[in-house]
Amino acid sequence: MPQLSTIGDIWVGICCCHPPAPCVSMSGTIITGSPNAISESSPVARITDITIGSCGHTGVIVSGSNVNFTNSLGKAFVGSSVNGCNIGVVVTGAATQITG
Repeated sequence: MPQLSTIGDIWVGICCCHPPAPCVSMSGTIITGSPNAISESSPVARITDITIGSCGHTGVIVSGSNVNFTNSLGKAFVGSSVNGCNIGVVVTGAATQITG
């Protein structure tokens, strides 16, 4: 089972909001999470939470658990997809927490 993700965890991929270049390799962090669910001192990330790239453009977590929910949203985990200007995958998570 994959590790649960929280605010501050890292995503990697590309940012496609840099015209005229098609896309730029990028990494960044998860910047929003649950207002009331905490794991390892950070808010739990969920589907619909926001990421930011090192360039300042944003994306949205679009996949997560289909069996574990926080605030009625699937929990994000290592391997969750990011889409928007940021396109990629979450690559870090809470060392002591796993989710389905």
